[in-house]
Parts: sequence; C-alpha cells; structure tokens
Amino acid sequence: MGSLANNIMVVGAVLAALVVGGSCGPPKVPPGPNITTNYNGKWLTARATWYGQPNGAGAPDNGGACGIKNVNLPPYSGMTACGAIWRMDTAKALKGPFSIRLTSESGKKVIAKDIIPANWRPDAVYTSNVQFY
Repeated sequence: MGSLANNIMVVGAVLAALVVGGSCGPPKVPPGPNITTNYNGKWLTARATWYGQPNGAGAPDNGGACGIKNVNLPPYSGMTACGAIWRMDTAKALKGPFSIRLTSESGKKVIAKDIIPANWRPDAVYTSNVQFY
C-alpha cells in the first residue's frame, strides 16, 4: 500500500466528490456488503481495496474501474481514483475540519486529525505527513 499521505490525498478527492459528484461511468459494482455507511458513531465507514503491489502504483495494466491502463505512468501515476458516483444527502452543509481514520485488516489504526480544514473546498488537495505502514 502507498504512504498514508498519498492515501489521504485520495480520500480528500473522494470527500470532494461527495460534494460535487463525479464519475467516469455508472458504478460497476452495486452497493452491497463492500460499500457500507454507518452513522451511529463519530466516523463514516467506507471501504477501499488495493489491487496492486504493496508499495506500488497498482497493476500497470489492470484497467481499473474505468478501464484506464498504465496507471503507474503520468498523468495518473497511481494517484487517480475513479469510482461510483458519491453523494451524501444531509440536512445541513458539511462543515470541517475533518479527520481521517484508517484501519487495516489487522486492526491497526492511524488518524490524520483535522487534515481537511474548516474552510475546505471541492477539488482541493490536502496532504499529511502521517504514515500508515
């Protein structure tokens, strides 16, 4: 898996997508057991699956969710996420700051506290030096 800083940038892009919406096509996998949400606690639960080398950009010719090839080369370089249309219907506007908590399958957790600021905006990149090994 890539560094947490890289993962946080991807999560930041997904969060931006929650607000503005976006997709490269209809979802290939309908919502089900691998796509969950939970509002009972402080954290919104999501799941991400990595299909590449543990320390790489992903399989160079796997096609990804949108059929994009050679994701290990520019302009993608393993930093572009493409998936379903994300939408969150809330009665009030989302207000930051937002923290991101990552949990591995082994149960290890790391938190990037307030990584997305109160004055966040869609399509912005927010970086962190928090590492997840």
